Amino acid sequence: MKVAQQRLPTNTLRKVFLTRLFLLLFSFSIVTSLAIGMIYRQRLELQNRADISGILNHMIPRLKNQDRLWRDDADHVLSIIEWSGLLARDDNLRTNKLDAFFTAQSESIGFEGIVITEAANKNIIYAYWEAIQKPNLKSIKVQDQSLWLDEEHKILYSRISRTLHHSGGKIEVVFFKAWESDVLKHLSFSDTESFIALGSYPLMSSAGRLALEAAQPKAGGYARYKINGVAFHEDSKELEKLTLADGNKVALRLVVRAPIRNSFPMSALLISTLGITLLFGVLMYWVFGRWLGQLGSRLDTATKAALQFQNRKVNSSIQEQLSLLAVADAQEHDQISVIAQELSALMTTSDKRDEEQRAYLQTLDMLQDAVIEFSPDGRLLRATDAWKVLSGKDNFSECGIANCVHPEDSANVLEQISALVHRQKELVTIRFRLRKPNDLTSHFWVEARFAPVINDASVVGIRGVVRDITNTYLHERQISHMALHDSLTDLPNRVLMEDRLAMAITRAQRSEQHVALGFIDLDHFKQVNDTFGHKMGDRLLIEVTQRFQAVLRSSDTLSRWGGDEFVVLCPDLVSLADAREITNKLAALSLQSIRIDDTEFPFAFSAGFAVYPDDAENSETLQSQADRAMFYAKAQGRNNIQFFNSIALKDSGKQSFYIQSKLAAAINKNEIQAWLQPLVSAHTGKVIGAEVLARWHDTEQGWIPPTVFIPMAESMGLIDKLGQSVWLQALNSFSVLPKGHRLSINLSKRQLFSSTLVHQFCDDIARFNIKPEQIMLEITEGIAFSDVDYAQERIAELDAKGFGIAVDDFGVGYSSLSQLHEIPVDELKLDISFVRRIHESKGLSMATAIVSIAKSLDLECVAEGVEDEQTATLLANMGVEILQGYHFAKPMPIQKYIEWVNQRHST
Repeated sequence: MKVAQQRLPTNTLRKVFLTRLFLLLFSFSIVTSLAIGMIYRQRLELQNRADISGILNHMIPRLKNQDRLWRDDADHVLSIIEWSGLLARDDNLRTNKLDAFFTAQSESIGFEGIVITEAANKNIIYAYWEAIQKPNLKSIKVQDQSLWLDEEHKILYSRISRTLHHSGGKIEVVFFKAWESDVLKHLSFSDTESFIALGSYPLMSSAGRLALEAAQPKAGGYARYKINGVAFHEDSKELEKLTLADGNKVALRLVVRAPIRNSFPMSALLISTLGITLLFGVLMYWVFGRWLGQLGSRLDTATKAALQFQNRKVNSSIQEQLSLLAVADAQEHDQISVIAQELSALMTTSDKRDEEQRAYLQTLDMLQDAVIEFSPDGRLLRATDAWKVLSGKDNFSECGIANCVHPEDSANVLEQISALVHRQKELVTIRFRLRKPNDLTSHFWVEARFAPVINDASVVGIRGVVRDITNTYLHERQISHMALHDSLTDLPNRVLMEDRLAMAITRAQRSEQHVALGFIDLDHFKQVNDTFGHKMGDRLLIEVTQRFQAVLRSSDTLSRWGGDEFVVLCPDLVSLADAREITNKLAALSLQSIRIDDTEFPFAFSAGFAVYPDDAENSETLQSQADRAMFYAKAQGRNNIQFFNSIALKDSGKQSFYIQSKLAAAINKNEIQAWLQPLVSAHTGKVIGAEVLARWHDTEQGWIPPTVFIPMAESMGLIDKLGQSVWLQALNSFSVLPKGHRLSINLSKRQLFSSTLVHQFCDDIARFNIKPEQIMLEITEGIAFSDVDYAQERIAELDAKGFGIAVDDFGVGYSSLSQLHEIPVDELKLDISFVRRIHESKGLSMATAIVSIAKSLDLECVAEGVEDEQTATLLANMGVEILQGYHFAKPMPIQKYIEWVNQRHST
């Protein structure tokens, strides 16, 4: 394109300047006109206010003069009435005579109403009213004021009161003269209009009733409106404060308005505005016109130089023009000279950058990262030498997307390129596989970053960098695998399992299929680690993993949850029967033992399964139900598989299952309470101590018997925690128990066989400042003699520390008397089964024999289950020292026990 054919911007600048100058002058003329008009209007406003104020000051004396004339008329009428003697008559005759008089003289009297009242009490003795709109005569009793308002008809009256003396006493004659629009018109000046208004309500107008009716709807602004297109100015003054019937006072105002005078000639306004505007325009042109011409010439030179630089080559003609422009304006050194200098420097820099770009491309050719540019349809436009190394080819005609990219990745690559072409994305980073050169079966991973090449708002190509990341990708895969798999068995860990479980449930929702989830716990695995070591345990876990995987489907997932616990996920099941078929295969594994080296291990495990959507509607609940089913399987003797659905269908099993699932949480939350049942001396009847009993109240099941939850706690391995919780509650109660009180506390087998039991008990009682002799540890006969050697050692340690030892439920086991000699015992506790049969001959013989054994061994004897006075007396006579049972008190919470003991001692 030739320079001569270009429209230079200076032509546009001139037009813009002239247009804006015209708009400026036009706006200036409008503002000037408004300013002149406002100045004149303000002066005229001041003059109008002065005129209206003068009219208002003259109107008030006229109104007062009119009121004096009415008062003179009232005196004249009163003199006629007094002279005629009409007031001296009796009431009936006086009324008739006055009516006749006022009727005959109605045209000459000139008052709308005359009221005669007693001066003392204001009672009306006569009233005459000529007007059609007659007010309520009872309201005539008005305060002494010169004006009175008929509120019902909105009529203002002048009230003229005169006092007379006659034979009947002192009377008051009141004349009422209505203020009407005609009267106000007579008193007003010409070219003005007057209002008498009550507050903002107009009562009368000098312009007549039509003007009054037009003004009434405009509350508060009755005088600000135009008549026949003529504007008015108003002013007002207060005449008097009227007291209304309800006692409120309202201002009575006189409002006067006159036309606004506007004598300013329009021709003078236009001439003055035009002159000022022309003068301003000449000054503007003289100041800016010459400067604009010089500015246009300088811009022409700069524009021509810029248009000639189309082939992005600096030539001597361009440099000469810009140099002359910069030198010519060196003295001024304004923005145009700066632009000329910077434009010349920019052209030189652009040429240098082109050279640098070519050097950069040569440098990129030496890098391993390939820089490529291709058209939107996939044709290679440019590429560095590294691309040839990666692809083995230098154009996309031989290496298109279908030939170079792995078939599994081509769809994703095409989708990302399409997003760039359609301007949906500005930059994409993508990983895909490329075929190795000269090897169609091998691929390697690359990472590419692509961005669109845009020209005139359209994408003309894609430019990017491609890098070989095969080693990095393999390392990331290895790290990811380690993060999601167990290091020992290489099974998916909990994170990966939960992710697959969520996806399996999502698929099952769409396809209306089932998902089974099983929790598997190896039985007695801890014994393997304790006996053979952890390395043997690890080898056993690996063998177990292989056997589980051998019977599972390829779509199933086996996960190691932790320790010796596994989780099985079985997705895409048609029915519950499919899940049972899988569990049958798992159950068959326990028929064969596992042999490692020369040692055989039984393959025993407890498993619980739950099925979606039969047992749960989400993954979290499904895991919880499967875990509960596994615990139930352990409670059933271990080495079995239980389904949650089967457990829930059995009432007894359901209750047992519920208790098991809640027991651990109840123990952890200290919901198992320590209750006390008193121990009473059989000889004195005094309370010497109490037995500590465990009680559990569930919000749904209510009170759960100890015979139910204690065996469960033992089978679940929770008896230690339960015993510790009750033990600490019992120790804490010593602070409120009576002095000298002792507590009997049951000791479980697991607690007794714990190597840290003695040390822990001693630390606990020292912390609570309790002496060991205040505590009697009760051990059942079966536990005490199940392993005499070990039990004797532990019981001897407790006895040496000062704790009392009692054998509970004595007589129900199969121990021998020789075993009883071998352990230190302080007390024998007669089982409740003997106490209940004590009134039978055989029962009495058995109880007597046990008591005799205790006496022969110098042991105290305690009988539990005493429910009546007869049994208590019989046991005391037999030699039993301590009694316990409902006859004295039932087990109760610690606080209630304290209250019970205090009340018993007080009586």
